[in-house]
Amino acid sequence: MFRQYPGRDQGMNEITGVLLAAGFGTRFNAGRHPGKLLYEIEGRPLIAHSAAALAPCDRIVAVVRADDAALRAALRVLGIDCVLNAEPARGIGYSIACAVNSTPPDSQHGGWCLLPADMPRVKTSTTQRVVNALRAGAAMAAPFHLGRRGHPVGFSAGCRDALAGLDGDTGARVILRQYADRVTAVDSDDAGVFADVDRLADLDSLRPADDRVRTQRSMKSAADGTDAGGDSQSVR
Repeated sequence: MFRQYPGRDQGMNEITGVLLAAGFGTRFNAGRHPGKLLYEIEGRPLIAHSAAALAPCDRIVAVVRADDAALRAALRVLGIDCVLNAEPARGIGYSIACAVNSTPPDSQHGGWCLLPADMPRVKTSTTQRVVNALRAGAAMAAPFHLGRRGHPVGFSAGCRDALAGLDGDTGARVILRQYADRVTAVDSDDAGVFADVDRLADLDSLRPADDRVRTQRSMKSAADGTDAGGDSQSVR
């Protein structure tokens, strides 16, 4: 599975951050509001927060559905290139494969740092430590908080063939389990490595306490199909 590449001192240093954003978000029922990745948190769409977490990477791409024009437009504003997934129903594994296969097979490429796009609370410092581990020679690296593995997960260029062949909804877990002894554990105090947004109610735990009443109003208005009394929570 793992191919050998030269270390960073020989030029292998570009890490690509990958936002996995081709899901359908069917559990996120926001009424007339946009999909969850465009839902506004603290004045920015959710996906902008997730993208910020990948700032330590040398470049960032997002895997999106080919028909998701609104998300592609938002990513263009953020300066993020899109990789189109023409078959999103094949699952997150196929999205990973799309991202990897879009990267030229270049020996100067150091690997990929994968983050589901619905995880807006990952700290930049957490990603930096994962990237540092890859650049130090780790085959794979992931943050561990309270003994549990979280995101983002880094894969070296030597994992290319395994990642490029992924399919289905299990993502890269099969690789991480099969080669668990090759995963470098990055100790982390970042609870954001687990914090994803599946449902509208999940947003409440992501906001500061003084915003939670406004969040609850927005959630109620979304469910009722009415406006939130001037409390704008969406990207227009």
